[in-house]
Amino acid sequence: MIRKLKVRFVTTIMIILSLVFLLIISSINYFNYQSSERQSMTLLSALAENDGVISYEDPMMPGSSNHLPPDVFEREKTFSVKINPATNLFSVNGSTNTSQVSAEVLDLANQILEKNKASGTLNGYRYLIVEKPYGQLLVIVDQRISNDLADRLLTTSLIIGSITLFVLFFVSLFLANLMVKPVAEAFEKQKRFISDASHELKTPLSVISVNADVLEADIGTNKYLSYIQSESTRMNTLVNSLLTLARLDASKPIGVYSPFDLSNAVESIALTFESTAFEEHKNYSLKIEDGLSYLGDADKIKQVIAILIDNAIKHADDDGLVELTLKRVGDKIHIEVFNTGAGIPEDQQDKIFQRFYRYDESRSKATGGYGLGLAIAKSIVAEHKGKIKVKSEIGCWARFIVIL
Repeated sequence: MIRKLKVRFVTTIMIILSLVFLLIISSINYFNYQSSERQSMTLLSALAENDGVISYEDPMMPGSSNHLPPDVFEREKTFSVKINPATNLFSVNGSTNTSQVSAEVLDLANQILEKNKASGTLNGYRYLIVEKPYGQLLVIVDQRISNDLADRLLTTSLIIGSITLFVLFFVSLFLANLMVKPVAEAFEKQKRFISDASHELKTPLSVISVNADVLEADIGTNKYLSYIQSESTRMNTLVNSLLTLARLDASKPIGVYSPFDLSNAVESIALTFESTAFEEHKNYSLKIEDGLSYLGDADKIKQVIAILIDNAIKHADDDGLVELTLKRVGDKIHIEVFNTGAGIPEDQQDKIFQRFYRYDESRSKATGGYGLGLAIAKSIVAEHKGKIKVKSEIGCWARFIVIL
């Protein structure tokens, strides 16, 4: 439980930090991209206003109210292409001699004109086309350097963010250990108390039970003695369950793991419930696959099966069905205990494995349960590195599945 608490704490912290870092990195790169786009459009507008002429001496474009950083002129390469549709004449940066103009620029201008759009981007260049008295003016700015800088910023921010998250993971792990330490100490004290109290209670319970038996032999049957014997038996069952949980909570498994015939073990414990099912007017069915073996503690596995069958018989409806199935599914072994009846609500299916939890108090009191059986079963299955889960349909059935 303590380990799960630490995992949840660290996971929650890392998810929150990851989301925060993702938001920060996304915001920085988004605003950087938007700033680059605005500068490019401002530069294009200034070029268009000044008929493709650029002044490198003043960051304020002549005749323009748009202010540009001085380094934009040095960083961004620009072109202006004047087009006279009547004569199909190109003038690139004021020169009509196309032989002196780069073929790449001419090809780029032709591709832009073929797109027939007033503005846009193409191959890392942003362009703007405006109408002029002589025809059209195409202004182009080379954004490849800006795009490369933006990519570098994104890569750098992701690397720094990842390294920071890696460091913060160990910080959160350290903090989790500090925060969970008092809980772990309290839980350890609780386990020690339950174990000590259970051991201390066994002796007086045994004395009460033995004396009640002796008194019954001396004075005969008496209803008050019957009450004492009945409650002593119930208390002894509770104490044994608490001791079992205390042993299961120990840091190391106390059982002896060895290969055993699981099919025979399941059948032997299941057959002991035939008479109980008959007396309770329940239909009892076994579907056990032969020849299945397992490496584990046979007595504990039997205890799990006994808990589940007993639980199914108690909660099955009158003349209902209780069915035990043992089968191999792939490389796993499934033990399933099915019963017809009221079923278990979906919001209660995780809670029923908690200690002392009973989702139906009235029915549990009538059947004499303490809410410890399923908790013991889950602890045993977890000790064997298995899983236990429940499926149910309200008002129809419930099925407990142990996967080993």
